[in-house]
Amino acid sequence: MANTIEILVPTAEPKVTKKSINLRVHDLNRRVVGFLWNEKPNGDFLLQRIREHIVQKYKLVLTEWVQVEGLHVGLEEAPAVKKLATTAEAVVIAVAD
Repeated sequence: MANTIEILVPTAEPKVTKKSINLRVHDLNRRVVGFLWNEKPNGDFLLQRIREHIVQKYKLVLTEWVQVEGLHVGLEEAPAVKKLATTAEAVVIAVAD
């Protein structure tokens, strides 16, 4: 009788979640642009500068500013982010130092 080895593979089937993405906005004129800051140091300064440049270059309808403390995994669950997702047609995000 031959010795046998039983090999166990401790993995599960990957869970695939399909999400649709919006098409890219090619022109910011007459658009609402959102700015999302996760309170990392100096991210607000960067986003403010970007916002200033965009406002000067395009005729925006509105800009929305959202800040979420410690934003990380679960981004889409934050109430402020959900609101931004319904109002903004394009979003600029600063999520790193």
